Amino acid sequence: MSLFRAGFLLLPLFISACSLPILHKTTPSETEQTTHQASSKEQAVTSSQTSGERSQALLKTLDEEMKQAASHHSELLARSGTAPSIPSIDKESMTTQLLTSEAIQQLRDYNRQTSEQLMAIDSRVEQRKKAALPGDIIQILVSKTNITLADSSFVTQPLIGQWVRGESRVIRLKDGLLFDAQHSEDLRITYSESYQLLVNDKVISIVNPNNEKSHATFDVDTSENNGTIIGSLDYRQVTGSH
Repeated sequence: MSLFRAGFLLLPLFISACSLPILHKTTPSETEQTTHQASSKEQAVTSSQTSGERSQALLKTLDEEMKQAASHHSELLARSGTAPSIPSIDKESMTTQLLTSEAIQQLRDYNRQTSEQLMAIDSRVEQRKKAALPGDIIQILVSKTNITLADSSFVTQPLIGQWVRGESRVIRLKDGLLFDAQHSEDLRITYSESYQLLVNDKVISIVNPNNEKSHATFDVDTSENNGTIIGSLDYRQVTGSH
């Protein structure tokens, strides 16, 4: 009787246990697996594209900084007579983004340094205009020049202007025939701080501060390197009020 009663009491517990949900590890469906794999592949492709775009952006910045460095070096060399060497950068060796970033920083440091030096020259030029020493200011007369291009040639009108030591300017040479406005060419004249007279970045004469006036000829490439400019100029010292 006691055994029967005990069994009767345990019966509800057994029924309750049988009614509990069975926990088991579910296996992802085929659709879920495919979706997960596609998502992983998409993330990998996106990551690769982002890295590639970043690399392209860095290389573009590198090109811009290299061009700026070359421009600063050329201008500083012409206007002062000296210029620090451009950092040696081999684009072919830029195999990682870190190397490219380091090269960009080197060029930025160089461009900042040379930019400061160019601004210092600008400041000295302005000071020379106010208080010129012998040889600080010259007047230049560009006589008729012969310009030969791939598809044309012409003789230009004479031009006159003043240059301060350390100054570089571009003048526009025009065809001697006033009615023909199609023919013209740029000519850069630089009077460097080292007393060099340059035409299109080519030294054609050394200005002697003790000589009142002098004469020089030139045969240089055009600014676009598609022709030649042959001519001559006369220059003289400017003293006192100018």
